[in-house]
Amino acid sequence: MTNVQAEARSARRTAASRVEKTQIALVLAIVAWGALSFGAVYPWGYAPLGGASALAGALGLLAGQRRRVPRLVVAAGAVVIGSIVVQLVPLSSSVLARLSPATVALLDRYDVMFALARGSAVHTLSVDSRRTWIGVMLIASLGTFWLGLTAMLRTRLVLWIVRGLVIVGTGIAVIGVIAPSGHDARIYGFWQPQSAATSFGPFVNRNHYAGWMLMTIPLGVSYLWSLLARDTAARSWRARLSWLSTPSASGLILLGVALAVMVLSVVMSLSRSGIGCLVVSLTLLVCVVDRTRVSWWRRAILATCVAGVVAACIGWTGTDRIGGRFAESQTDRLGGRVGVWRDASAVARAFPLTGTGFNTFSVAMLFYQTHDLEEFYAEAHSDYLQVGAEGGLLVGIPALALMLVTAREVRRRFSGDDPRSYSLRLGAVAGLLAIALQETIEFSLQMPGNAALFCVLAAIALYHPDRHGAGSLQLRPAA
Repeated sequence: MTNVQAEARSARRTAASRVEKTQIALVLAIVAWGALSFGAVYPWGYAPLGGASALAGALGLLAGQRRRVPRLVVAAGAVVIGSIVVQLVPLSSSVLARLSPATVALLDRYDVMFALARGSAVHTLSVDSRRTWIGVMLIASLGTFWLGLTAMLRTRLVLWIVRGLVIVGTGIAVIGVIAPSGHDARIYGFWQPQSAATSFGPFVNRNHYAGWMLMTIPLGVSYLWSLLARDTAARSWRARLSWLSTPSASGLILLGVALAVMVLSVVMSLSRSGIGCLVVSLTLLVCVVDRTRVSWWRRAILATCVAGVVAACIGWTGTDRIGGRFAESQTDRLGGRVGVWRDASAVARAFPLTGTGFNTFSVAMLFYQTHDLEEFYAEAHSDYLQVGAEGGLLVGIPALALMLVTAREVRRRFSGDDPRSYSLRLGAVAGLLAIALQETIEFSLQMPGNAALFCVLAAIALYHPDRHGAGSLQLRPAA
């Protein structure tokens, strides 16, 4: 009977291991596809990404421990999706006029059938329900991905994911460094973007490329620091010098080089928001390293290394190029953002309660854009402002509640972390804060590929760490 029980336990462990490997492979495939398919911005890119995300999330919820997912977070997420679905409920024109007079006025100019059947017309709060349906399906699939991954993650799996993200990020960075970029450049040498933008690497827009890296680099730096702190702890200087010749040290050097290439690619992209937010996030990461676990001289070494890498990347790219790029902010009014922010604010004031409908900002701008009419602005260049314009108080309040509830749960997870889990969670939070800062003047998270990576970091920030048998932090160099 004992042998039978042992064989049964072994079979269960083998099956669980296969599920975990499948899950990790699927997660990394989703992230890689999202980045390499131009950010999954086109339908052929975001359709398979959404389906794979829903599948990975469902697998995580079925095979993982659902009790590890905070109920308040689930409830807040459900309310956000429900509030968007409310925008898709058909209403009579009289009810629409009472709830949102601006919606009726816009539909009279945008929807011919609505205008012709004004008295008996039925329409949703969203001015374009098809676009809103696409948005809500992506939100639902990515939300499932986030919660499913949170339920399944353990420290060992997080380590696999972080290593995989560094490998994927290094490949993307190499593409960005060596491939042509600019207004007329073809992505991968053959794809001409459908919209006018300054491409970089596999992304149509260099700012969106920088947004992807802003989430990955802090996580990789935190992982590198956790490995370095472990391998150099409680050793003499002589032992540390001898350690440099070990395979573990070789792996750390490879990881450091990979992160340096990623930082270099962000600087070479000349994305002002990317460079600025990267410097801020790395500075914060160094400053908030747990002072009770890391001595002051270790933090000084970390700060010196990070500053040295950033300075070297700036020097490699050219201080004149970077300085000239930032100097443009004084003449181009932040790339035209000031004007579009004014127009987006006008949309938000016209649709204060229910918004124009999720994912319909471009429709509203057909009638509300007043500046730089030679170029059409389909995005608000500030996702916070765009949420207010598209969702109004109906979506904005639940979205804010979800952010606050999630931040509260993440903060609670820090309190019980061991040093390893603390480092991983800190890196994920630093990446989330970096992209959150960039979103004030960009819309990187509207790229489904970036949103998928955001969900992975959010799951790492929220996951429940192992108490026993968390796995090893070993990093082996490639053969």
